[in-house]
Amino acid sequence: MQRKYAAAGAGLLVMMLLAATMPAAVLGAGAATTSAPHQITVSLLQAALIAIGYYLANSPWLFGLAFFTLYRPLVAGFFVGLILGDPAQGTLIGAAINIPYLGFISAGGNLPADAGFAGWVGTTVALASGIDATKAIPIAFGLGLLGTIIFYGRMAVDSVFAHWADARAEKADIAGVALMNWLPGQAFLFVASFVPVFLLALNGPSAVQDALNALPLWTVNGLVIAGGILPAIGIALNMRFIFRGSAIPYFFIGFILMTETHGSVSLVVIAAIGLCLAYLHLNFVRRDAPLAAAAAESTAAPAQAPEPKVRLTRGDLIRSWALWTFFAHANYSYERLQGTGFAHAMTPIIKRLYTTPDDIRDALKRHLVFFNTEPNFGNVVHGTVIAMEEQRANGAAIDDDAINSVKSGLMGPMAGIGDTLSQSTITPILLALGIGIAGGTASGSAVPTLSGATGNPLGAIIYMVLVSIVIVAIGYTAWMQGYSRGRSFVTEILKSGAIDRVLIGAGVLGNMVLGALAATFVVVNLAPTVTIAGAQMNLQAAIIDPLFPGALALGLVVMTWWLLQRRVNPLALLAIYLVFSIAAAYPFFGPGQANSGDYSYGACTSSLLHQYSPCGAPPAPSAQP
Repeated sequence: MQRKYAAAGAGLLVMMLLAATMPAAVLGAGAATTSAPHQITVSLLQAALIAIGYYLANSPWLFGLAFFTLYRPLVAGFFVGLILGDPAQGTLIGAAINIPYLGFISAGGNLPADAGFAGWVGTTVALASGIDATKAIPIAFGLGLLGTIIFYGRMAVDSVFAHWADARAEKADIAGVALMNWLPGQAFLFVASFVPVFLLALNGPSAVQDALNALPLWTVNGLVIAGGILPAIGIALNMRFIFRGSAIPYFFIGFILMTETHGSVSLVVIAAIGLCLAYLHLNFVRRDAPLAAAAAESTAAPAQAPEPKVRLTRGDLIRSWALWTFFAHANYSYERLQGTGFAHAMTPIIKRLYTTPDDIRDALKRHLVFFNTEPNFGNVVHGTVIAMEEQRANGAAIDDDAINSVKSGLMGPMAGIGDTLSQSTITPILLALGIGIAGGTASGSAVPTLSGATGNPLGAIIYMVLVSIVIVAIGYTAWMQGYSRGRSFVTEILKSGAIDRVLIGAGVLGNMVLGALAATFVVVNLAPTVTIAGAQMNLQAAIIDPLFPGALALGLVVMTWWLLQRRVNPLALLAIYLVFSIAAAYPFFGPGQANSGDYSYGACTSSLLHQYSPCGAPPAPSAQP
C-alpha cells in the first residue's frame, strides 16, 4: 500500500514539474529576462499550478516531506519560478523570503506565520511584478500572516472529522477510520488552500505593482531597508534554541569569518569548518561517569519472554510507518491534533493482532485519543506502542491505561527533542546552505543584493534532496528502534547522554552557520554624515566599520535575540522593525525635501538608514519602484 501512496505523491510532483517546464507560450507567461526587472502576466493555468503547489505544501501526499520541502519559501520560489518561466530568479526571491523564516517552528497546533503562503504567493507577486528580492521580504511577511487564517480554520473544521472517525470506530470499521483521517480533511484543505492562492496569484501581482507605483519613492526604499533588517528576526528566533552555553562563541566566529572575508567564503565552507570545530569541541567534553554506568545498567539483557502466539511481520511495521509518515497531519485538529493520524497508522497492526469486533473496536478507540509529538524523532513512541500491543495480543497484562500512559509520557519529551533537532537545527542548517548556493549575498555595507544577474536553482534542489534523505532516515530508524527495543529505548538514549552530545555538536555547527548567515543577510546602514573641519564624514563608514565591520548588524541580531528571550512577541517585533525601516527612509535632511518626487538617495545625509554614498550633486529623480 505504501508503494501506491508513494507513486501518487511522486506522480503529482512529476506532473507539476512537467507542466512548469512547458514553453512559456503554452502557459501564457511573458518572456523572462534576468538583466532588468520585468513583469509577467500570470495565466489561469499558471495560477492553478501555483495554487496546487501551495496545497501540496500542506498536504500528506509527498511522504511527509512537504513540510520540509514545498512549504519552505526557498523551494516554493524555485517551483513558482519554474511555472512562470524564470526558475533562477524565482529561487533567489524565495531564498530572500526564507531568511526571516529560518527560525520558523510550528508545534502543538501553533502557527506563528504561514511560511508556505509567504513563499508561494510572495514569490508569485514579486516575480510577476518585477520586484527585487529585498522588497519581496516585507510583502511576503504580510502574506504569511494572512495565510494563518487558512491554518486555523482548518484546525477548527478538522475536529468535526475526528468525531466521524469515532463513529466508524464504534462499528469496528478499520477502513472507515482510515478514510475519515484523510478524505474529508484533505477535501476541505484543498478548497481552503486552492481558492485564495489561485485568486491572489492571478490578480495579486498587478494590484501590488499599482500600489507600489502610487507610493512615494522613499516608502519603497523603506521596504528595501526592511529587507536588510527583517532577517534578524528569523535568525534570532533560531538562536533561542542553540545560542547558549559553550556553543555561543561559534556564532561570533562564523559572523567574523564571513565579515572579514567580505562574503567570499561560501556557507558550505563555513558549515564544513563548523563540523570540524564541533568534532574538536565534543572531544573536550567529558562523559559523565554516573550516566555511563546508568546506561550500561539499562542495556542489560531483559528476561526471556515467552514465544508469542501472534507475531507482527516486517511488512506490518513498514506499512504502519508509511501510513504515519504520509498521514500524520492529514486531519490535524485542535481537539485531537495527531490523534486520528495515530489511529490510521495503527490500522495494519490492529488487523494483524485482533480478530473479534470487540477487540478491534477497543483498539481503534484506544488510539483515537489526543496525541501529538514530533513526527520523525517521535516515531519511537509508535514503535514502543506497537511492541506493547503485540505483547497484549499475546496475553500480557497490559491494559488501555498502560498503553495511553506510555503514549502521553513519551510524546512530550520526544516532541521537545525532535523539534529542537529537526525544526530548530537540521532544517535551518540545510536551508542556510541552500540559500547560500541560491545566490543571495551582501557586499560590504550594502543591502542584500544578488551575487550575479540571477540566482542558482541548485540551492533549492540540493536542499530538497538532503533534507528528504535525513528526515526519512530518522523517521524509519526511530520507528524500528522503538519497536525492537520497546519502552527502554528512550530511557537508554536519555541516560547515555547521546542526545546531549548530539545537541552540543549541532549547536556548534548551527551557531557557525547562523553567524555567517547574519553577516550575509542582516544589513544596517547609517546614512547621516557630520562635518569636521570642513570635511564630510559618514558615521558608519568612517568610524564604526573600521573598528568592527558589521557591528550594527551584529548588534541588531543580538538585541533581537535578547528581546525574544524576554518573551517579546516576534510579530510585534516584525511590525516595529517594518515601521521603523520605512520611517528611517524618509529624507529628514538633505536634498529632496521640497519636492516629494526628488528623494535622491545617492546623496549623503538624505535619510537616517540607507547605504552611504559620498556627497555630491543629487541625481535626476528617475528611479522607479
